[in-house]
Amino acid sequence: MSVTHISFSEHLTVQMIPEWRKQYVSYEVKPKWEEFFKTCDKELMKVNSFYSEKLTEANRRLVLFGIIALDSSAQEMGGDNYANLHLHAYKPTLRKKSELHKLKTAAGDVYLSLVFLQSYQEINYKALHKIMKKYDAKFECEHGLQWKTERLDASVLHTERNHCGQMMFRLETFMLQLEGGNKQKSMRRLKVPPRVKEQTAWQWITFRIGVTSGLVIALLALIVFKVRSESQMEPLVPLLQLYRGSFLLVEFLYLLGLSIWFWRRSGINHVLIFELDPRRHLSHQHVLEVAGFLAVCWCASMLACLHPSLLSVPQQLHPLFLHSLLLLLLLNPTPTCHSRSCRWLLAVMWKVLTAPFRPVGFAECWLADQLNSLSPLLLSLWDMLCFYTSQINWQDLQAGYFLYRENLDWERQSKVVTCLIQCFPPWLRFTQCLRQYWDSNNTLHLLNAGKYSTVLLMVTFASLYNAARARAAQAVELSVYLYLWAMATCMSVLVTVSWDLRMDWGLLQGNGLLKEELLFSREVYYYAAMLADVLLRISWAINILLAQMKDSAAAASASAVLAPLEVLRRSLWNLFRLENEQLKNCERCRAVRDFDFPVNLPEQFLQEKLMDQDEKQNDHHATSTLKTRVHQTNLPTGSSEMEPGMSP
Repeated sequence: MSVTHISFSEHLTVQMIPEWRKQYVSYEVKPKWEEFFKTCDKELMKVNSFYSEKLTEANRRLVLFGIIALDSSAQEMGGDNYANLHLHAYKPTLRKKSELHKLKTAAGDVYLSLVFLQSYQEINYKALHKIMKKYDAKFECEHGLQWKTERLDASVLHTERNHCGQMMFRLETFMLQLEGGNKQKSMRRLKVPPRVKEQTAWQWITFRIGVTSGLVIALLALIVFKVRSESQMEPLVPLLQLYRGSFLLVEFLYLLGLSIWFWRRSGINHVLIFELDPRRHLSHQHVLEVAGFLAVCWCASMLACLHPSLLSVPQQLHPLFLHSLLLLLLLNPTPTCHSRSCRWLLAVMWKVLTAPFRPVGFAECWLADQLNSLSPLLLSLWDMLCFYTSQINWQDLQAGYFLYRENLDWERQSKVVTCLIQCFPPWLRFTQCLRQYWDSNNTLHLLNAGKYSTVLLMVTFASLYNAARARAAQAVELSVYLYLWAMATCMSVLVTVSWDLRMDWGLLQGNGLLKEELLFSREVYYYAAMLADVLLRISWAINILLAQMKDSAAAASASAVLAPLEVLRRSLWNLFRLENEQLKNCERCRAVRDFDFPVNLPEQFLQEKLMDQDEKQNDHHATSTLKTRVHQTNLPTGSSEMEPGMSP
C-alpha cells in the first residue's frame, strides 16, 4: 500500500522548479520500514541544507542592492505594522539609464528566486508532513507526529518560513522607489510568470497560424504549377535565385518555433538559458505566427514575380521589396511587431560582431553558430547586391527579364567575396572562443577555436580549387587543391561531429553512446539525431564547395537543395544543445539569471554585512544540530535521517 497520494505526487511534480528537481523531497522513494526515520532524517537534512544555502544567497544579493536586513524587532512585526516599516536602502549612483535598467532587472530576478524558494519551502514541508501522517495512519501510532514536532518543526524549513516573505516585501519597496513611486509599474516588473509545462495557446494566435499555414500551402501549389507550366524559365533563373536566402530564413523560423515547443514539453528552460525576460518573451506560437506571415509574403512576392502582367510593378523589383520588408521588420522602431525581441536580437548580434572586445555568453555563441548554418543567406544578400548594381538594367525596367547583363569584374570580385562570406561566421566563433579562453583560461576553448579553424581551412581550399578551375589551370594544380580540400573536409567533419556529440550534446561520456540523464523521452531520438548529424555534416561540407561553383548549373541546383538540409541539421543540433545546457543548470541549481551591475557600496560595509550573515547562519545551524542530538534518543527505534518518498 503506497503512502503517497497520486494527486499530491502530481502536484509536487508540477510545482517543482526544474533546475532544483534533485533538491526536493524524494516523495516516491519506499525505504525499508526499519530505516524509515533514518531516510526521513536524510531527506530533511538535504532540504534544510539547500533551503539555508538559498536563503544565505538571497541575503547576499539584497546586501548588494543596499537593502539592510530586517532586525529582530522588525521581524516580529506583522499585519498592518509592515506599513510603518522604513526601508533603509542604499541608492547607487546611476549615471545611465542602462544601469538603472540593469538594477531593475536584477531586482526582479532576485524577487523571482525568492518566489521559487518560498514555493520550495511550502511544498517540501507539506510533503514531509503528509508522509508522517501516512505513517501514523498505517501503523496506528504517533511516531510520525513526534518526528514532525521534534524534527520538522524545529528545522530551518519551518523556523525560517517567513524569511522569504520579509525579503520579498523589502524588494517590493525597493522596486517602488526605483520606479519613482509608481506601484503599477513596480509590480509589473515583479510579476511572477506562470510555471506550467504548456503555455496557454491563445485562440486568436492559433487561428492566425492556421490561416497563414493554409495560405502558404495554397500559394506554394500555385508556384509549383506556374514553374512546371512555364516554357521559358531560364531567363527568370537569376531573378528567382534571389529568393533562396529568404526561404532559408523562413524555414529557420518555422523550425525554431517547433524547437521552442519541443523544449517546453521536455522541461528545457530556454528562457533561462538564453537569459530572456521571464515575464515578457516570445512563445512558440509567436514565432510560428511570424514565420507564417513571412512565408505568405515570400510566396506572394514570388508569384508576383512569375506573373508580371498582373501588377504594374516591374518584376525585377519584387525581390528587393521583399527583402526591404524583412529589414524594416528587423529594425522596427515602433512598439509593434515584437519590437522588444527585435531589439534583443540586434543587441546580441552586436555582441557577436564585437566578440573579441567583450565577454561572451551563451546567447552570443548560439547566434554565431546559427550564422554558420545560414551562410547561404549571407551569400544570397551578396548576390542581390551584385544583381541590383551590375546586372539589372535600370534604364528600362519594364522591358522585362531579358535585360540582364554580365560584368566580368563583378564576377571575379564575387568569387573572392564568396570565400570571405563563408569564412565570416566560423571566424566569429573562432574569436569568441579566444575571448572565452582569455576570460576563463580554460584550454577547452582553445580546442573549440581549433575546430573552427578547420572550417576556415576547408573553405579556403574550396575557394582555391574553384579559382584554379575557373582559370582552366593545369590538371596537377587542380588535383593538388582538390586533395587539400578533401583532406581539410575529412578533418573538419570528424572534428565537428565529435565535438557536436561529445561536447555540445554531452553524449559518448560513459553510459554507452548516450549519457546518464536524458530529458527526451526515448533513446531512439538520440541515435537518430547522431546519425543525421553525421550525414548532414558531410552534405554541409560538400555544399561549401558547390556554393562557390557559380558557373555550374548542376552545382547551383545541388547547393539549393543542400542549404535547407543544413538549416534542418542546425535545428536538430539546437534541440540537444539546449538539453545539455539545461542539465548543466540543474547541476548548478541555477533557476534565475545571473546579474552583474555596478554598485558603489563601500567594500568594508559589504564585507561586514556578509560576515554578519554567515555568523548568524552558522549559529542557527549549530542550534539545529544540538536540538537534533537532544531529541535523538526520544525517537522510535530505527529512526535517524531522511530521503522520503514515503509510502506506508
